[in-house]
Amino acid sequence: MPAARRKFRTKFILAAGLGVFVGLSLSVAIAVSGFSQLERESAGEIERGLKSSSAEYLENHLEDTAAATSRYLAEASANLEMASTITQDLIDHEAELAPLFEFLSEQPTFRDDFTYNEVGDWRQNDPKEPAVVAVWGYLLDAEHQIKPEVRRLIQRSALLDAVLPGLEQHGADKLQMYYVGPKEAPFVRLTPNIDMASAFDQLYPGHNAKPFWEFFFPGLVESWELWRKHPADFANRPSDVTITAPYEDAAGGGLILTLFHPLWDKARARFEGAIGVDITLKRMIEQVEDVRLAETGFAFLIQEGGNVLAVNEAGEDVLQLRHSKGDAGVSVLERKLESSLDPMVASLTRELPRDDKVHSQEVFIGEEAYLLALRRLDRMNMWTGEVGTRPEHWTLAFLVPKNEIYAALYASQATVAAKSRSIISSQVAITLGTLLTVLLGIALISRRITSSLVALSKSANEIMHKNYDVEVDVASNDEVGQLAEAFNKMVAEIREYTQNLEGLVRQRTLELEKANAEILSLNKRLRAENVRMAAELDVARRLQLMVLPHEQELRELPALDVAAYMAPADEVGGDYYDILRSPQGVMIGIGDVTGHGLESGVLMLMVQAAVRTLLASEERDPRRFLSIINKVVYQNVQRINLDRNLTLMLLDYSDRKLTLTGQHEEVIVVRAADGQLERIDTMALGLPVGLELDIHEFVDHTEIALAPGDVVVLYTDGITEAEDVHNVEYGVERLCEIVRQNYGVTAREIKDAVIADVTRHIGDQKVYDDITLVVIKQR
Repeated sequence: MPAARRKFRTKFILAAGLGVFVGLSLSVAIAVSGFSQLERESAGEIERGLKSSSAEYLENHLEDTAAATSRYLAEASANLEMASTITQDLIDHEAELAPLFEFLSEQPTFRDDFTYNEVGDWRQNDPKEPAVVAVWGYLLDAEHQIKPEVRRLIQRSALLDAVLPGLEQHGADKLQMYYVGPKEAPFVRLTPNIDMASAFDQLYPGHNAKPFWEFFFPGLVESWELWRKHPADFANRPSDVTITAPYEDAAGGGLILTLFHPLWDKARARFEGAIGVDITLKRMIEQVEDVRLAETGFAFLIQEGGNVLAVNEAGEDVLQLRHSKGDAGVSVLERKLESSLDPMVASLTRELPRDDKVHSQEVFIGEEAYLLALRRLDRMNMWTGEVGTRPEHWTLAFLVPKNEIYAALYASQATVAAKSRSIISSQVAITLGTLLTVLLGIALISRRITSSLVALSKSANEIMHKNYDVEVDVASNDEVGQLAEAFNKMVAEIREYTQNLEGLVRQRTLELEKANAEILSLNKRLRAENVRMAAELDVARRLQLMVLPHEQELRELPALDVAAYMAPADEVGGDYYDILRSPQGVMIGIGDVTGHGLESGVLMLMVQAAVRTLLASEERDPRRFLSIINKVVYQNVQRINLDRNLTLMLLDYSDRKLTLTGQHEEVIVVRAADGQLERIDTMALGLPVGLELDIHEFVDHTEIALAPGDVVVLYTDGITEAEDVHNVEYGVERLCEIVRQNYGVTAREIKDAVIADVTRHIGDQKVYDDITLVVIKQR
């Protein structure tokens, strides 16, 4: 089948088929839109229901868990207060009960038989007795015997052997229960009976060198004594029970919380010791860890200051907490929220509730969304280390991944989406079937319609093969007939054109030869211009390097260690620096001429000549010095009609003092004494040279005193504005940092370090401006 006919039929079929396809596609689009709307509405309804039920579930569950945690602490506190009440009664009636205490001390059940430990320097009773009693070395006399006053207090507490074991075994789960004596006699009576003193030696080195209360719980007794001195403050506290932060148990119980109840003399003025109860943090952690929220949700318990008391391992990983412990006394466990690696978790301390309501919010940890619920527990007294005791609230928190809460929503969305895809697939299949049927019918009809184009196609094929003697004969008055007539006229024109083609070729050849001659002439002129520009750049580069001081001149400076570096850019710029000796000292200049090329080099020669002339004339006034240079340069550039000016700063050195005059980049100074870096702004010290005729009123100067080892760094904007391949500038801050890191070495080594860092920054990027650096170090 001819190509023309095949293409026409294809277009005809595509045009007709496109109309059918558009209609069918619209029907499919409407169906898809309807199903999408249904999916969104159903998802929204399910989401609203899930939000309501999830919030209610979390709130109720949080209330129940908070109540259980508070109940556990309250039960332990009740056991402690029962033991404290009994012990306080014994203290209050000590005088009446003294004969009983003496009698009990002789009975096998209540008698404490002590053994001295030479290694640890302490005494401890028999391990078969109901409770262990440990008496530390500072409570023994020179013969390692228990001091009489301490023995009296031990006898007074002997009756606790009949009280503490029963209370320890019943009520709230407890690790151990004990009595600790007053500050001057802090022996320990503890049940169950364990080798407590040896455990203390192992876990708490140095404990026997300090009194018990001062070593383990500094500030705790003093805070209790303050309660008695300030009754109004005491009345605002929930109870006498004080809770410590978690710490490592000497008896091997792991991380524990201690609940203390202070005891007083009969007048309630002098501290007489305290009853303590240790409860394992594991018990509280299990209460919190056992909370199962969806699949990976968890609960955690927070102190008022943001310390996480209880959390499971998975939760600790999610919260990204870090551990820390104290170095002496009890090792208080700290897992501060604010030390979390996640910013949201670190900010939670400020979000802790200040009332007894449940507070819920959605938070993001990393990139994952969570639902967070917080509930404050009942107030309690907390010992927080050397800062003493204060009332505070703990907070119970639930954290659940949002995607687990909305699992039902996602499942329903997936079901609706699957149904939608099934219906849409059926709709698409019907559409494709209909489209194929229509296209088949159109193909059959188009075959008859396009038969009149066959003759035209054959004639066109003949013309393609250089046969221009053809003529199309189509007996039709429609568009095809009109096309045939136009085709015949075109063939006639082609036939005439081919006959006149040779003449046209000769005419075009002459025109091309003329254009080629013009191009060759233009190439010659361009080569000459390139040679001129290259020569100008070479002269400018030579001029720029000619004015620079030699290395030998720098080494001969007696009081200064000076190193300099100049690297011209591909298009020569106008960086200038010079270091000249004078009878009074050294004159240092640095500047940057605007623009590039030979004119910039000429302007640098003007400046150097003016500086040398004034220096030779022993001109010392810095304002007059710079004003004269400006006037000379201005008059010269006006005379030769040169649109150039420059920033110029002069540094006159004499007797460990630099006098700065003129406007340029900041001056960097590093003090050898302490490494302090100073950046001196020179904008107020002058104007660009050559811009105005008289700048005397704008010129000012400042002085810098130098001590041995002080470093001064001068530079041009070719360093600070040097760009890497990403067009990021080097910057003055990075320059300052490199100078600060290397100020202790020689000027040459500082210069090499800076240039090496700038070179690394530039990499493969083109250098657009001169790079100039001068390092001055006071010897």
